Amino acid sequence: MSFSVRAMTAQDIDEVLMLAARFVEAPHWTRRDYEQILLTASTFLTRRAFIALSDSNLAGFAAAGWLPGEAAAEVEGLVVDEKYRRQGMGSALIGACMEWAANAGALSMRLEVRASNAAALALYHRHGFSPVGRRRAYYSAPVEDAVLLQAPLGSEHTT
Repeated sequence: MSFSVRAMTAQDIDEVLMLAARFVEAPHWTRRDYEQILLTASTFLTRRAFIALSDSNLAGFAAAGWLPGEAAAEVEGLVVDEKYRRQGMGSALIGACMEWAANAGALSMRLEVRASNAAALALYHRHGFSPVGRRRAYYSAPVEDAVLLQAPLGSEHTT
């Protein structure tokens, strides 16, 4: 199955909201939150979102942000529809976030993930992320720790 990854547009928001609503690990943001991501005028916080398409179907999305002057950018959310998992889409989305952050000027990328999410932990490890901390009882429904991960940007990350 072939797929593509591209920057999110305003026309993608409805589908992204529907996909996010189905997964506890997805960011549960409002339409306005996604519209704010698409605005590039901010000098305070730079954000970018990407979508993965299989044929013309939304298969996943990711969002990242960076405060200029900070060393690390952050993956704010990443989800792939379960019927499209294990096909490289998560890897392509995290790669797109990392490439964007490196081009924006960040030196590293960070994120948090549920401690029980072995598939996500393995994906992030393949991209050079390593644990740098833990947030106790960070997630709810169910209550669970978050593992804090960070990876250097540039030629060090792999796909």
